[in-house]
Amino acid sequence: MSYVLNDDPHQSIPPETRERVHKAAQMLGYHPFTPARILRTGQSQLVLAVLPFEQIDPALARNLKALEARLAAHGLTLLCSFGQHLRTKTTHPSFNVTPTVILSYADEADPTIAAFLAPFHVPIFSMMSPETLQQAVGRMQASYLLEHGKRQLFFIASQREDVHFLMHNRLLGVRQACAQWALESPSVCIIPSSREDGRLVLRDLLAGCAPPWGICCYNDEVAFAVIAALTDEGIAIPEGAAVIGCDDIPLAPFCIPSLTTIHFDTERTLDPLVEMIMATAHGESVNEVPQMVISVIERKSA
Repeated sequence: MSYVLNDDPHQSIPPETRERVHKAAQMLGYHPFTPARILRTGQSQLVLAVLPFEQIDPALARNLKALEARLAAHGLTLLCSFGQHLRTKTTHPSFNVTPTVILSYADEADPTIAAFLAPFHVPIFSMMSPETLQQAVGRMQASYLLEHGKRQLFFIASQREDVHFLMHNRLLGVRQACAQWALESPSVCIIPSSREDGRLVLRDLLAGCAPPWGICCYNDEVAFAVIAALTDEGIAIPEGAAVIGCDDIPLAPFCIPSLTTIHFDTERTLDPLVEMIMATAHGESVNEVPQMVISVIERKSA
């Protein structure tokens, strides 16, 4: 029975016998006993993703779903752990979770993060986006707006402190593009969560600057807030102000006007990524994840 339920490739068992065993297991409500399986194989089938974010953005949620499906095809289960638990003094998750590998979306150079990851005593695969990729996002945003005649650029950031690393590098990329065009660095502001406050902040930011303006937003959600503020101020988009976001989330085509944004081609790197995760889980050396390809999705906001 165990040979059938464990799908042992070294055993030759007739198909009719396999079918009877599976039917019997289903009738009895049989489920494998995970602790015993781990003891037998010396390895769990669990992959733990550690995400030190206040919330999961739509683009990241989409990527995790795709990764979960790919890992499941290899018999692995993806479990996500996110939030501010990294900085608490409660019982460490390693007492309850035994992953075969950890996917770290955190900055492992941070002593707090390093201290959190160490007790698991398993291989760690870094999922941190390279600084160069994030800077390329900002350069692509700015270059697109500059190529379409916008010479006064702004960078609008999120209030979230947990994504400061990403915002810093995207802003740096916008500044690099401005320098290449011999223009002043973009003015920067943080968009509040309140629609009315956002309108007032944007009004102050644009005061004294002659249109047309080009506005690079940290991500698509920030871009939605900017478009709402511009609309409330009666500023035509894209004639008066062109807006570009980042992530190409599912709602991007549905805002008014539809959002021009930066798209990440995650599908292209997904299979190589899974192969590297599998290699890490088996203690094998891996190369860097292939560079992700980004592109502008042109819609009506810019």
